[in-house]
Amino acid sequence: MPLVCPRCATDVNAEALYCPYCNLPKPKAGFGEAVAPNPHGNQATPVVSRKSPKPSRNPRRGQPPNKERRLRLKVLGGAALVAVLAAGVYIFVVPLVHSEGVEPKTALSALDRLQHMPSNEPDLTIDARLSGEIEKSRRVGNLVGYQGWTVHPIKGTKTRVLLAFSYREVGNIERRAEWLADLNANTFTAQTALAVSISK
Repeated sequence: MPLVCPRCATDVNAEALYCPYCNLPKPKAGFGEAVAPNPHGNQATPVVSRKSPKPSRNPRRGQPPNKERRLRLKVLGGAALVAVLAAGVYIFVVPLVHSEGVEPKTALSALDRLQHMPSNEPDLTIDARLSGEIEKSRRVGNLVGYQGWTVHPIKGTKTRVLLAFSYREVGNIERRAEWLADLNANTFTAQTALAVSISK
């Protein structure tokens, strides 16, 4: 039985290696394996199978959140934290460093001397005495919060600073002990009632 060339629909002998009309090489599987009868004649028409296209998938569906967006959020969070820390340094450190030319090391040395000076109670330093005042306030339920020791420059002078210890009690009452420190004379003068009451 003759085979049919899929290119030109010419009858090809089963022993032939090429189509006698269009010279199409005969594949190993032979001509005419996938042909269908032609209703208009005795020649066959090649059957071409077409696969239905697969539905396209959304490449974004099911993927994890955008890594670039997460990275951007982390960078913004880090920048905000750095800004807060920089603001803290500016508020609490810079005023001391630029306190009308007073050396921070000298001011902190004066604060250390005041803290270790004796108070009006035997064997208690001024620092220990103030810590006792905070503990007493906490024990009776009056303590709201405390700032502790701070150093404040005095405008117009390079030889004096204000050393303060403060805490707050119920009713928005601020307890504050202040001493005026003369850095040249190495003296400390009580400025508030609390400072006077605990000084020797």
